[in-house]
Amino acid sequence: MELRHLRYFIAVATHGSVAEAARKMNVAQPALSRQIHDLEDHLGIPLFQRTTKGTKLTGAGRQFFTDVTRLMGELDEAKERALNVANGQSGTLRIGVSPYHTSHPELLRRLRKFRDAYPEITVVLEPGVSMKQPSLIKEGKLDGGIMSLRDHGDTQLDSINILRAGLILVFASDHRFAVHPPIRLSELKDDLCIWFPRPRSPVYYDYIMGQCEQGGLTPKQIYVSGDVGTRLGMVATGMGYTIISEATRYNCPGGLALHRHSDLPNTYNIEFAFRRNDTSPLLQLFIRSMED
Repeated sequence: MELRHLRYFIAVATHGSVAEAARKMNVAQPALSRQIHDLEDHLGIPLFQRTTKGTKLTGAGRQFFTDVTRLMGELDEAKERALNVANGQSGTLRIGVSPYHTSHPELLRRLRKFRDAYPEITVVLEPGVSMKQPSLIKEGKLDGGIMSLRDHGDTQLDSINILRAGLILVFASDHRFAVHPPIRLSELKDDLCIWFPRPRSPVYYDYIMGQCEQGGLTPKQIYVSGDVGTRLGMVATGMGYTIISEATRYNCPGGLALHRHSDLPNTYNIEFAFRRNDTSPLLQLFIRSMED
């Protein structure tokens, strides 16, 4: 049984006549009759009663017509959905995003713009630190990732810059530097810095420590294994200060004082990375949206 048998069956059932169905479908009447007989032989049941006035569905034929009509409609919809995916009009994108960047208003603006422009495309955001995203992208588990400080020697990936961010100091609201930050970064040398162990994100750790040392500070660190929310919570209770990405300030709870500092002047790129030579229409649309 092939699709043409089902289409011929629907045509004869709809028009109530093999002759009329053959005329509408522009096929020879004997050929159409043979196709209907082949379908009935395959099913082992009669689908039509033949009369001098035309054809009439049997009870089994009526049930078969109901089911086949539904199935053919679903097949047409499946074809349309597949074409939409192939043409970049619908489908799903899995995008990794560092938790440090999830609330950045500019990033959210671009995501909303993409959603408004392509409502049939579902974007699934997968939280994950920057160091883990490249391998997931190369393995095909992610279509791309929003990250920072990636290894640009990795020839399997390409990227576009979407944002820039610096580093900021975070104090409790009652800290002595809450209102007026230290004139020199080195004034924090005796304060505890709430920080994370280097293995959690070596590149990010080294970048911040390097920036601090250039600014004249070697932080007196107390390590916390939790995420940035845990560190910010500890800062809010007065246990010490921390240093975060400027992009993370939008995730910060109340009760904190945030300051840029002249001893931490440098900024770095936040990028959207993806597999090099990935020509997926969905991905290309997303890249163009992120470039805005």
